[in-house]
Amino acid sequence: MHQAKKRFGQNFLTDKNLLKKIVDSANIKNKNVLEIGPGLGALTQYLVLDAKKYLAYEIDYTLEDALTTYESEQTKFIFQDFLQSDVHEDLDAYFNGETIHLIGNLPYYITTPIIFKFLELKQLKSATIMVQKEVGERMISKNNLKSYNAFSAILQHYTDVKLITNVHKQMFKPVPKVDSMVIQLTKKDDIVLYDKTSDYVKVVKMSFTQKRKTLLNNLSTGLEKDKQEILNVLKGLNFDENTRAESLSVVDFVKLAQAIYK
Repeated sequence: MHQAKKRFGQNFLTDKNLLKKIVDSANIKNKNVLEIGPGLGALTQYLVLDAKKYLAYEIDYTLEDALTTYESEQTKFIFQDFLQSDVHEDLDAYFNGETIHLIGNLPYYITTPIIFKFLELKQLKSATIMVQKEVGERMISKNNLKSYNAFSAILQHYTDVKLITNVHKQMFKPVPKVDSMVIQLTKKDDIVLYDKTSDYVKVVKMSFTQKRKTLLNNLSTGLEKDKQEILNVLKGLNFDENTRAESLSVVDFVKLAQAIYK
């Protein structure tokens, strides 16, 4: 029997109704699927039935015997660290450049890097992912809430974010310390692919550098611009000098980035 490994953040889902709900909400019938961290195959068993083609990355090679059960002409398992692999090349070679849908019960300690990788990979159209509740709350958070931060504003600019369901920690073995959420991300067609160096990303990150400081202070310091120059931009957008980052919506940040870099 496989022992869950703490270093890989392994917590295995056991509730069949929840597993089916995740697969149904992902809407992957006859579509290409990428799964990250299939584990013992709890989700995999349903995904391989619906998917056109299926590919998975699993870091723990000791799970190979458990996962070979699901091998077929339409399935493939890569026993490597997803974040250390040449994913772009793997996806193009296996899926022939077609659109892919990401699904996974993500290890908590690498959730954010995986989400940013999802944003960068043009082949990936949607992601239906299990995340730690605290992370999920940031992902769906609106401005003026304590949970709203740079991650919220960046994610919501590039994708439509939807809460699928809340998941109690007792549904996992071993039982983790926190509850989870299933979140669905769908990339927006009218937005240019995520770029970590874009004006929008720079402005959002700088705006939230120190949450207690005003936009004026954070932006003038972070962007190395004259305070008066930033103040003029803020006033032009009807923001006063005491405005803080958490009060700005995604639309506000777009206007702000455009005004600063016009």
